[in-house]
Amino acid sequence: MDTKYLIGVAFSFISLFSYGQKWLPHANERGTDYRLLHCAYQDALLEERENITSESSKWEVRIDSVNLSSTGANACKYTFKFKAKRDMYKVGVAVAFDNHTWTSDNFVMLPASVYNGNRQRIVNRDYATGLDKTDYYRKDLALTSNPIPQLSPEFGAKSLLEVNVSNVATPAITYFERSKQKGVLLLTEQGLNWGDKIIDHGLIVEESADRTTSSFVITAPGVRERKPEFIGFSKSYDRGIDVKQGDEVVITVTKIAFPCTSVPQLLERFNKERKTHTGLNNPRNLMPESKILTLMAKNIDDRYYKNEKWEYYCPENADWISFGWIGGLMNTYPMLVLGDNEHLRRVKNTFDFALSKGQCKSGYFMDVLGSDGNPVKRDAAKENPEIGLTRKNADILYWMVKQFMLLKRQGKASEISKEWEISIKKLADAFVITWQKNKTWGNYLNVETGDVAVYNTSSGAMAVGGLALAYQYYNEPIYLKIAIEAANKYYSEYALLGFTSGGCGDILQNSDSETAAALMLSFMTLYENTNQPEWLLKCKSLADLCATWTVSFDYVLPSETPLAKLGAKLAGAVWASTQNKHGAPGFCTASGDPLFKIFRATGDRIYADLMKDIMHAHTEGIQPNGRITERLTYCDADSRGSRGDGGKTGWNELNGALMAIEIPGIYVRKDLEKMYVFDQLEAKITKNTSKEMVLTIHNPTAHDAQVSLLLENKKEASMPLGCNAFMDWPKINIKAGKTIYHKIKK
Repeated sequence: MDTKYLIGVAFSFISLFSYGQKWLPHANERGTDYRLLHCAYQDALLEERENITSESSKWEVRIDSVNLSSTGANACKYTFKFKAKRDMYKVGVAVAFDNHTWTSDNFVMLPASVYNGNRQRIVNRDYATGLDKTDYYRKDLALTSNPIPQLSPEFGAKSLLEVNVSNVATPAITYFERSKQKGVLLLTEQGLNWGDKIIDHGLIVEESADRTTSSFVITAPGVRERKPEFIGFSKSYDRGIDVKQGDEVVITVTKIAFPCTSVPQLLERFNKERKTHTGLNNPRNLMPESKILTLMAKNIDDRYYKNEKWEYYCPENADWISFGWIGGLMNTYPMLVLGDNEHLRRVKNTFDFALSKGQCKSGYFMDVLGSDGNPVKRDAAKENPEIGLTRKNADILYWMVKQFMLLKRQGKASEISKEWEISIKKLADAFVITWQKNKTWGNYLNVETGDVAVYNTSSGAMAVGGLALAYQYYNEPIYLKIAIEAANKYYSEYALLGFTSGGCGDILQNSDSETAAALMLSFMTLYENTNQPEWLLKCKSLADLCATWTVSFDYVLPSETPLAKLGAKLAGAVWASTQNKHGAPGFCTASGDPLFKIFRATGDRIYADLMKDIMHAHTEGIQPNGRITERLTYCDADSRGSRGDGGKTGWNELNGALMAIEIPGIYVRKDLEKMYVFDQLEAKITKNTSKEMVLTIHNPTAHDAQVSLLLENKKEASMPLGCNAFMDWPKINIKAGKTIYHKIKK
């Protein structure tokens, strides 16, 4: 450990008014690894910023640094201890890391908050209203968002973004410097321990007008001039703190700089390092996955609707089918898995109604089908009734083919209606025709003509996986050809740029986690259909992007919030988008099983740990009555500290059921004598001989468990699992609170 006292720098004070900047360095400040700053605030405005030197009358600073270069990079953990030399009011401190060879071409990412600097066209639109009419059918339309924290896309304009740790999934600022082929991670902790609470750190990025200089700043406390909200900004009530002589403020930062040639490489390193500063999280075993499946299936059954003409499963809190996003013709999948005749009957009724009433002449489906058999126009379709979200049709294609394949695996091929197959093949053909004509599926489609209505975004990400499955099911080579073409384009135009967008019908074109998860699933589906390693590698890079959207640490909420009172552990919650700014239980809408499959193929536990965190966080969202909502968040922009008790959300019921079905409770590699537990149980190998292996499995929960078991050797693990693999996994029953010994013959 290297301990030292701060030495003086060239000058001690910068007038904000003289230089017209908040955090950027003066020309005389070049050459230092970091700057230490005293900050004084007038309400939420930074009124004074002063460099702290050894002669400072305000703060004495002690710096401890630990070299971490054994991590394979230039890495150091700094602890900055600021000790007040006198009483001060409405103040704070900061650490600024500057870059004097900057360019706006560099990639900046703050997890779940800022992607590629959020350098997007900004418009002011009401929630869930879509774009302005003048933006439709424009090939040159720039990526468009509602107001969000951003670095300006306009050269010469003020470029400054301010968030705090409640606005991000990991307390970090990261960037990729293209000209130097270098990646940098700045990792910190949640915030300042002050009295009986934690005040979140601020995370700030500022660029000079000529974009040659940038500063990356961590402040204690975090004081944002404007507070990011669900949409846009509001008045900030962040404030400086009052300190007495002798009070200490501590900021710790791990800086990791490493050779980096691409954004995916930056995200891969981030995924490996995202927990190294805050430490490992501590998930709770609250409920076995089999119990979750029972609860979620009941919730889905409660959404079964009947009238005098037809009956079907509703995915939302209304008597309609919202096709694809968020659950229509998808929530039928776990009901088929249950395998009994009554659920099969209900699913068949749903397919009969939806496929016969909801398909347009192009082959695409309308967004929403009402209980009267007519379209319901909402969100963007209110103003533009001919359009539909591309992602919705992509979801339908993937999940309908997957359900056909499930019925065949169950020995129920005779239950598959010829009309269903014709309908879904027509949908697959529509995707082919649109691609061949436009080389994109866009953000929105004209569902009557098949034309692209809104260009750009990766809204059609799930169509790649859908066409790959359709190739397998219908034996149509053109489907695989188009799937590969689209996958390559999506990877080069989105994944390589470090963000995906266009998957949510309630926002504009903000970066979102949902298209990242969909593209990850599509790449895994291509890998399983082609056995080409490139798709596994690309799937892995999308998994790294998904990790940026997933909470990595156990955020400490204010004690008065509902989730704090429950002792909730929020690592594993998945943030929605840079607009909506909240964590939720799981991916919308999928199990995330490619994370397990990447772990299975590569042996890299990081992806298994990510999957396990997501599964456990989902359980934190389950209310005593078995319901669950899309809120599981600490963000102060939306439902802070709430799981939405009293409400219910269909897509969280669905993804909970999918995780319980598609992820093995216990995975065992017999040849390696290793195991991994995904279920909310405790297990270990207690005996291992040439003839048998014995697992000791304990159920610490208050619920009886039926845990699925996947046993493999090296040869079996080298083969793709494909769809519906869970059908072959044996189940083990364990009573609540009990321990059993399970023998595995070799």
